[in-house]
Amino acid sequence: MKKRIIFIAGAGLLALVMIFAGAIEAQATRVAVLGFEAADSDWFESSSHEEEMLENITDEFNDKLSDIADYTVLSRSRIQDLYDELNARPGRRPTHSIINQMRGRTNADYFAYGSIDRINVEEKDDFNIGPVRFSEVELTVELSVEMIDARNPRSSDTYTGTGRITHTGINIVDSRGDRIRLQAFDDDALDRTISRAIDSLIANITGEDTDQDEEIVERTVEAEVVSIVGDRLVINKGSRDGLEVGQTGDIIRYTTTSAGSRRIQVVGTSEITDLDRNSGFADVISRNITPEVGDIIEFEVEERTERDRTVDPIEVVETRDLRIEIHEAVKADDRVTIYGEASTRRGDAELTLVLGNRDFYDHNENRRDMTGKRVSIGGWTHSSRTTARVTDTIRENEPKTITWSFTNVPENADRISRVILWFRTERDGDISIDLRDLRL
Repeated sequence: MKKRIIFIAGAGLLALVMIFAGAIEAQATRVAVLGFEAADSDWFESSSHEEEMLENITDEFNDKLSDIADYTVLSRSRIQDLYDELNARPGRRPTHSIINQMRGRTNADYFAYGSIDRINVEEKDDFNIGPVRFSEVELTVELSVEMIDARNPRSSDTYTGTGRITHTGINIVDSRGDRIRLQAFDDDALDRTISRAIDSLIANITGEDTDQDEEIVERTVEAEVVSIVGDRLVINKGSRDGLEVGQTGDIIRYTTTSAGSRRIQVVGTSEITDLDRNSGFADVISRNITPEVGDIIEFEVEERTERDRTVDPIEVVETRDLRIEIHEAVKADDRVTIYGEASTRRGDAELTLVLGNRDFYDHNENRRDMTGKRVSIGGWTHSSRTTARVTDTIRENEPKTITWSFTNVPENADRISRVILWFRTERDGDISIDLRDLRL
């Protein structure tokens, strides 16, 4: 009888342990994604296009955050029901009153509200062959998300993410040089750039370490049609050229006019169905004219390249615990990002980067207001209109990329006359880095 009692007690204890363990495992951060807004409606063809784009970004961000084990995300349908119940409108930051009402209905820890901060297309290079202009452009999308504390709506953290694609395309121009048809991007180039920005954003929120020294570049692979078997096109490029089964591309035909100029015709589109290392098959999925041997199929292939960080540091500051190196300053539109590296001299050390300056001096030594402030350590990034601040631990033998970034830099600036950067360590307090004649 005694043994039976002990067994039952032991079983009860095991059940309690299992219940407690389950409760611990279930303690994921509960997030309700309320939507995204756009900083500039001029990026979109119409209000309906803007609404569709924002909805797609919200859905993708919601899905990707829900895939992270430490997060539980409220369904999009439930969010829409809440908006309807509270007679609130998506597309604008919710008021404190709305947040308080939603908290009672969702039991969320945080409410996420995002923004498209920038969409930019910059032409890097171009050249003409007859009426065809080949151009290399860089497409950039910057997103941010404000994580609003459900228990204190006045308290929030802001995270950012950037997606970038370098893409080569073609523009058809007439004899006067006026552009009459644009084919600079395939249909989903913007979608892919946004997806990369969302991935970067998720990494910053979750604390994943993203490789900021890696850049994704797109190049065009031109595969020649060397034979035609039924509706199948045999091409002279394969997997070693970066091609994959399922890729689609435009079928292009170059011809020469009687005047000797080169002309281009869009024959149709095709999809790769079979590949080996050096060749493959592509099916015709649409046609304007009948494909012929000698036609060219253009496929876009992604490559990952490492940024060159081998240059000597511009500035080096050593504290009792840390070594801070400034490597370079890079300008994109009106934003300048100053790259550096933080490493420890001994043991582990905590580092805080701060950017709260009101101004800087441009290439003409004119004082300008500093806007769009942003700092990052490794995968952690913080943006602010007032003071950007981010803190992380630098571990021994594990240096991390650090950045200070700001906007309102003149378009024609090739240097910054003067800017002051700040960082803080536990043992040395606040330290400034006074940079002068900083080349961009």
